[in-house]
Amino acid sequence: MAPLAHVFTGTGTVDLNRSRMVEAHPEWWGAAPGDGRQDSLAALKACLAAHPVMRLLAADYFISATFAVERSFCRIIGSGFRGTEPGQGTRLIMTGGRADVLRVGPASRPKTVNDFLQNVDVRGIALARTVAPDTSGEAQPAGLRAQFLLFGRIDDVSAAEHAVGFVARGLVRTTFTNCVAFRSMRGKQDNQYWRGFLLDGSVDIGLAGGNASLSLIECNASIGGDPKIGDGVGLLLDGAFADSFILGFETTGIATGIRVDGRADALAARGRNGHVNLHLTMPIIDQCGTIGIEIRNTSTHAMIDITEPYVAVAPSATAALRFDRMRGAATLTGGQCVGNMDMAAGGHAAGLEALDSHGLQTTGLKILEHSRPVVVTRCNGLSLRLLITNPSSRPGGDAISVSNCTAGTIAPLISGQDGAFATGVRFVGGSVQMHVDASGIMPAALDGNGPRVMNGDRPFSLPSREAYITVDGI
Repeated sequence: MAPLAHVFTGTGTVDLNRSRMVEAHPEWWGAAPGDGRQDSLAALKACLAAHPVMRLLAADYFISATFAVERSFCRIIGSGFRGTEPGQGTRLIMTGGRADVLRVGPASRPKTVNDFLQNVDVRGIALARTVAPDTSGEAQPAGLRAQFLLFGRIDDVSAAEHAVGFVARGLVRTTFTNCVAFRSMRGKQDNQYWRGFLLDGSVDIGLAGGNASLSLIECNASIGGDPKIGDGVGLLLDGAFADSFILGFETTGIATGIRVDGRADALAARGRNGHVNLHLTMPIIDQCGTIGIEIRNTSTHAMIDITEPYVAVAPSATAALRFDRMRGAATLTGGQCVGNMDMAAGGHAAGLEALDSHGLQTTGLKILEHSRPVVVTRCNGLSLRLLITNPSSRPGGDAISVSNCTAGTIAPLISGQDGAFATGVRFVGGSVQMHVDASGIMPAALDGNGPRVMNGDRPFSLPSREAYITVDGI
């Protein structure tokens, strides 16, 4: 094994691809770890061209332009990620504000999926920059931009201080595991948007979604300090999101934890196949400033499963869970919405809010300490089976507010302090073909042991059938 020093010089090309060497080091081509005055980009490129396995030290490698990985069947192995100081693992550091740090995949889309880059493995690296990201024009500099890739693995990679931490577009059978996006640096422009992870399905690239069989496993996005972010989103699924599997995704201190924006109007016919097979499993959204999980503007073909979410809203948040113009079918199974901090600060966040949506089913959702636990407006095809409890507060509003809804079932368990809510379920506006099972509403949790179900300002009688609304259990 050669020493970790500059070994190869001159104008020739080194080819170690068929050698017995297990790995190669960019130091052999003149990389200068730890020296911010030298550009190591050429050495990194030469090393990866010469050998399919590149090993990086626990050091900083400074580059002036994007390091593009455009060869198949290769591996880049660092010595640890999430480092913020020299010697804390491997860092690739961009010295400019407009370029991506690392791109895995070709710059433009190949003719067919089988022509995509294949079998690239990147692990144990932090992607950073020395100056704030510059988003003037259409630039959205990323830490890692992965595109047009088959069978990729991105493990233990962090991306700090970029406009977008990770971009995924045209990825097939590719997995991100334990990857981290972070932002604390103020950008060159105030009110920049920031995305921890962007799954880009906004453009038709020949797949049902923007990616195919893409998995994010135990990845994390967070914001520290006050970077003056205008629209911060931990994970954005933009456009066609089919065949996306998100397991254990976690955010902290971000305005919106997860946003699924189907862009149904723009996608048109692509929404038929592009809005199916989305699974959000055990997401953890802590102290979101605006919305925990938002599903919006999906097509009538949408099929979405959300399982065991945890959302804790910060003061000033508007909703833990929001469905806005959601068409198709979304199933929400289990989960916890926690509003302690927002309630203590006098906030008015909703636990579950659904607006102009169709086909929402909830089973086993638990909503704790919210002033507006459930608000549904202009929805149809609803099935809401959930638990609402306010053991420490008396917001005095309705536990569930229903306005202008059609064809739905509401079967809540409602408890809390004496007089926590004015009423259990209140219908305002015209709702028809609705059924309420009020047997799980505890009278003591209502102000003055008041009516469990109201039609405007009038309690439903027993038995009741008013305005095509049926109520039992009272």
